[in-house]
Amino acid sequence: MQLSSVLSLLAVGTLAAAQASNNVTTGKLGDARPVRNNPVIGEVWIAEFDSETVKGTFKAVAAQIGINYTIDITGLPEENGPYNYHIHVRAVPENGTCADTGAHLDSYVRGQEPPCEASLPATCEVGDLSGKYGKVAGGHIQKEFHDPYTATNIIQLGYIGNRAVVFHDKSSARVACANIKKAPVAATP
Repeated sequence: MQLSSVLSLLAVGTLAAAQASNNVTTGKLGDARPVRNNPVIGEVWIAEFDSETVKGTFKAVAAQIGINYTIDITGLPEENGPYNYHIHVRAVPENGTCADTGAHLDSYVRGQEPPCEASLPATCEVGDLSGKYGKVAGGHIQKEFHDPYTATNIIQLGYIGNRAVVFHDKSSARVACANIKKAPVAATP
């Protein structure tokens, strides 16, 4: 047997073994790719929660790669947590119904099962922020994280504009939602 044939067989065997040991679910379009072309670094997008019980902000700031997030929300009852939170594909309609925000932002067609593996965030649904960065308990939520797969550039698969952020209680019910909107630019004197 020639050396090139042996090397080819070894390569095929190695690939097959790697695939057999890799039970990670990726999307039909592959893994999410980091976003590197947000139009304005530092541009701010905000979802404002202002219901009778849930108050606060979910802030997204465009970074060189992806988005930096800050959550500062009160009013989600601790006994109903932990809470998942996701970016959903549709904005909250005028009637405020969270059920009408559609599915999670899933640009790479991954689906929700099996659950997201936080140690492999590129394999998760793009909008599954709690799957990638951890659930929240309720009460006063303060959390910061960076997600390289979401974008403020409309041409990117992870675009967050005209979408909603939704909090789900431990039963998966949608309990709070708000639209993600570009923040107005402050006027300079």
